[in-house]
Amino acid sequence: YLETRDEHGRPRNIEINRLKDKLGTRKVPTAELNLAGTPAQLVKGTTDGVRNIAPLLNVTRLWNGISAVALMRRGLALASDYAGKRVAFGAPLSEKPLHDDTLAGLQAESEAAFHLAFYVAELTGWSETRETSEDDALLLRLLTPVMKLTTGKQAVMVASEVLECFGGAGYVEDTGLPVLLRDSQVLPIWEGTTNVLALDTLRAIESGDSLRLLEVVVTGYLATTRDPRLGDAAQVARRSLDHATSWIAHARSMGQPALEAGARRFALTLGRTMELALLIRHAQWSHDHERDGRSMAAARRFASSGVDLIF
Repeated sequence: YLETRDEHGRPRNIEINRLKDKLGTRKVPTAELNLAGTPAQLVKGTTDGVRNIAPLLNVTRLWNGISAVALMRRGLALASDYAGKRVAFGAPLSEKPLHDDTLAGLQAESEAAFHLAFYVAELTGWSETRETSEDDALLLRLLTPVMKLTTGKQAVMVASEVLECFGGAGYVEDTGLPVLLRDSQVLPIWEGTTNVLALDTLRAIESGDSLRLLEVVVTGYLATTRDPRLGDAAQVARRSLDHATSWIAHARSMGQPALEAGARRFALTLGRTMELALLIRHAQWSHDHERDGRSMAAARRFASSGVDLIF
């Protein structure tokens, strides 16, 4: 712990080299500093630093995922509103089947990311209030990097498509739209890049029984599905999970280079499979309790949008 300024308001031996000229997130300045004899106090001893800071890393990765969800929802809200007002070729965009189809795909991605991010938020809450079981802790260890890398990629894709929904206006700074894409681009970078988190996913699997637990959770959610309209989506989730588990068994037999080479596709497949399972669970609940078919439409659309990314 250190105080950045002394009693006179002067930096305490902190040299500011520069503020970084970043692509986005400019409202959150990032500096390069030198700490030259800056007085500080130990907080947690001089050993096991990574282990001690790991809970904080989990929180920042969760924050990253929630930010991804927020950016997607913001972009979709703007695009949907615009579609009802922009008239082209004699009718609003909202009455054009192709434009509706585009928005439906983006909505499915956004809802999938929402469910995964808040599932990890739930596990995190249990962990912080010491209400978690050993199995939940292992699942949290696996799903935190998986959630972060999956939602980060989704946010960039959705933001890019949102700008395209506005045509040329989406590329003009004074509309306020380009900042959505610039700010979303940092989400696969901060708190561990996609490749770094994919390797972290492998470590989480090697250090416990988390992959089996994920299979149990996904299978349990799919088992509660009764509506036949969700049958095909459930089959996609089952096949994707089976492929992921068989792939990692084969990759292990091939050696570390094979494992690492496929780690990104493996982790993204786990993330999208979990998202689909959560979408299916919610779709059944929404149909049973709200008579609302929108969640079912999102689940079915997401299932056809590429869940298994393993070659």
